[in-house]
Amino acid sequence: MGIFENDGGLHYGQGAGMLMGLAVGDALGAYLEFEEAREPEKYLREYQAGGPHNLPAGCWTDDTSMALAMADSLLMQRGKLDPKNMLACWRDWFRNGAYSSTDTCFDIGMTCQQAIQRFEKGVDPEECGTTGKWASGNGALMRMAPAVISAYQVEEAVELAIGQTKLTHNNPEVLMYSEAFAKELWHGKPLPEYDHLRLPKDTPRQNVMSGGYVKESYQCAWWCVQNTDSFEEAVVTAVNRGHDADTSGAITGQLAGRIYGIDGDKAIPDWMYEGLYAHQHLYDLACQLCDLSIKASREGWGAYFPRIGIHDTVRPSSQQENG
Repeated sequence: MGIFENDGGLHYGQGAGMLMGLAVGDALGAYLEFEEAREPEKYLREYQAGGPHNLPAGCWTDDTSMALAMADSLLMQRGKLDPKNMLACWRDWFRNGAYSSTDTCFDIGMTCQQAIQRFEKGVDPEECGTTGKWASGNGALMRMAPAVISAYQVEEAVELAIGQTKLTHNNPEVLMYSEAFAKELWHGKPLPEYDHLRLPKDTPRQNVMSGGYVKESYQCAWWCVQNTDSFEEAVVTAVNRGHDADTSGAITGQLAGRIYGIDGDKAIPDWMYEGLYAHQHLYDLACQLCDLSIKASREGWGAYFPRIGIHDTVRPSSQQENG
């Protein structure tokens, strides 16, 4: 059995916390993307309409869209990573706006876009990921939650984490951070073996970077979690570092959601949950992913799964099926 118990109880809150936390941080940070860091007295503490993508308040960006597409693929493949299927789901988002809060693809990272376009040109799915120093972005960490939630054991979580990372960011440094992040999400705490990757807790706030570099994103997320004592404060602190604020929020939200869950004084607060676009869908999806972590539940299921995309009209297209 994975880190969850198949009783629909509070243990599912860990999985829901990870996925909801990702989307909450993404949506809160969307307004602040590309801005400079703010001082605490000027922190944004509510969903805000507008921003660089002119989004309604509570809507999320590419971070959550790619996570939803990954979740869809894992559900259709009964917890297994199928590179062709997963890239096809991401392509459906890129070309058709599936899994989007606005019915369109926006804010896609260059490395992810290049991998999807290689896939469209017929490149072997396992060879689509960009290699080299230019593939050192945070796009794999931002969407990580489904790989960990659905895993049967920590080794499988790492395997899924590494596998989904290679599809877009086949870079040794990114793979190292994906492994660390997946293990720490699984255990819900910082692991001593990765102490050298994190910033010292007493690092001055002004020295905490929040750009698109995977190292900065990982360090920012852990610094925010370790210097606060609730989900809300961790995510608020992260997004107000500015720059790649939505992804800083998404990565921090996964950690804080895993640690604090969805129930209790320090968990995701009501305003963050209720103001989030498609929040009930995201919660239900997290529970479906938790079910995948129960190994026995993968056996004997039907071969066809409806798409879990947020609109009822979204179903596997001929493009997606033919990959």
